[in-house]
Amino acid sequence: MNKVQVRKALAEDATAISSIYNQHIDIGGSTFDRTYWTVNGVCQLIVKPAPDAWFIAEHAGQIVGWSAARPHSARFGYRYTCETAIYLAPESTGCGIGSLLQSRIDQHCIESGLHHAVAKIISDNERSISFHQRHGYEIVGVQREIGNMNGKWCDVTIMQKIFHGSPP
Repeated sequence: MNKVQVRKALAEDATAISSIYNQHIDIGGSTFDRTYWTVNGVCQLIVKPAPDAWFIAEHAGQIVGWSAARPHSARFGYRYTCETAIYLAPESTGCGIGSLLQSRIDQHCIESGLHHAVAKIISDNERSISFHQRHGYEIVGVQREIGNMNGKWCDVTIMQKIFHGSPP
């Protein structure tokens, strides 16, 4: 897919962001969520100050994916740590859009002085685990049977990426 633009998310992008996430709730396998995101709720997330950040990928006037960096924890000791997420419109996978969004999140983390990024991935989602490994994340553990979806216990793979050179 050529001419994909990645930019900071704006309030008017909330409808597309929530729609993409809600599609993943329906599809299953990438979130334990069962509550659809609302446009209002996404707007509230987008406007949070750095180090929070939201980015969208746009192609031919359509938002085809989004990425976010959000606090890992409100505890003081985790102030240089974020949790990242990337979601693509189902028809936009395999086109390099995820890599563009990941690069933008990495750039944001470095610019914001973040040192550690965490990704929590349902372990059956091998495609997402491989994607993160290609982008420098390493598996640091698996939480066994931590979630239950559709009557099945699910594991979550915890991955991390360290941004060396980030200020202490």
